[in-house]
Amino acid sequence: MQMPDRRRFLQVSAAIAAGGAAKPLVADEPQPAARPAGPNEVVRIAMIGVRGRGLEHLAGYAGLRDARITAICDADESVIGRAMKGVEMRYGARPKYVQDIRRLLEDPEIDAVSIATPNHWHALMSIWACQAGKHVYVEKPVSHNVVEGRRMVEAARKYDRVVQTGTQCRSNRGMHEAIDFIRKGNIGKVYMARGLCYRWRPSIGHKPVGDVPKGLDFDLWTGPAELKPYNPNTTHYNWHWVWNTGNGDLGNQGIHQMDIARWGLGKQTFPNTVQSTGGRFAVDDDAETPNTQSVAMEFDDCLLQFEVRGLPTPSEAEAKVGVIFYGSTGVVAITSYTDWQSYRGEKLEKGPGGRGGGDHFGNFVAAVKAGKRDTLAADIEEGHLSSAYCHLGNIAYKLGRKLHVNPATESFVGDPEADAMLTRRYRAPFVVPDKV
Repeated sequence: MQMPDRRRFLQVSAAIAAGGAAKPLVADEPQPAARPAGPNEVVRIAMIGVRGRGLEHLAGYAGLRDARITAICDADESVIGRAMKGVEMRYGARPKYVQDIRRLLEDPEIDAVSIATPNHWHALMSIWACQAGKHVYVEKPVSHNVVEGRRMVEAARKYDRVVQTGTQCRSNRGMHEAIDFIRKGNIGKVYMARGLCYRWRPSIGHKPVGDVPKGLDFDLWTGPAELKPYNPNTTHYNWHWVWNTGNGDLGNQGIHQMDIARWGLGKQTFPNTVQSTGGRFAVDDDAETPNTQSVAMEFDDCLLQFEVRGLPTPSEAEAKVGVIFYGSTGVVAITSYTDWQSYRGEKLEKGPGGRGGGDHFGNFVAAVKAGKRDTLAADIEEGHLSSAYCHLGNIAYKLGRKLHVNPATESFVGDPEADAMLTRRYRAPFVVPDKV
């Protein structure tokens, strides 16, 4: 479950001070290029968004000798204190603070940015950073809609930048073992993967709109999204549960499990069809996204199903947040970010299993220093596809009908209404370009 802010801060601060990474938490136009980091040099990183997940980014980089946080960027000046203090504790000097990312990207002393902002900013920040010659680590989902993700891939390729997706399971040894076990045929022919996101999400209740608090540039925080009256109930963290800025738990926690499901099935294109049902049940609050959702996708040779349940729900195959792969001779259950277990034969007797973590931030820094995106555990192309699967599920949920997909064009078949939901209307000057 989500760790309380103070408890999270104490854990992360201790990790930063010790120079070690915090344990993974279950949760969440061309400019002059930045100076490339050589194999013996330190990668200078700017953190963008430091209220929640961003603190864990700081702890992750603090454990690396060849990385250094040199700048902090957040539209809300009131939340930067913990990050500034943590960096100072680690390096003995306070980092620069810049409120506006556009000013940050003008700094030639920054090699890379690490983005942990709300979802609606991920794509534009990443594209701008690539154009400014910076490498990028961007949290999941990498995009707020389908088209944004493809533009991010195009920007990374055009400007030859290393762009890592924040699906850290891709760096964990346990997950690689599980995928390898499946692909070697140990559970026969895999005919279905089922993602589980059973995380209790209490009601956020209701709050009235009010005055923007001191220190928050709300116009900048809103960025590409529609500018609405400030409501403290749908800003920090709860932005996940409104469509203007978030993607519900399918695109929040669920993106990790969607990524593993797609990885295990070996799918590198969109599905043929998608449908989704659900609703927001048993609560009355300001949130819009479903707390109960079922998604079903069809491929030529298998199915991908996904369940989101934000209300009390028992585990399946010892997992509440995980993935179950079903094969013709057995099952593999991913039960955490690091653990897996197989069950084989008619009686589904326990077979091999395993666990093991990794260092996703270290993988990113090493790829930046080497200048080789093919060494990334989660290149932006992978992030786009897995994020897009979540977006497709949400589009089908909103329309309430089965949708047919053209994988070659990453669009729908004969469905202008659905196609219109592949992107959004942007608010100048925060516009994701049609062509990067």
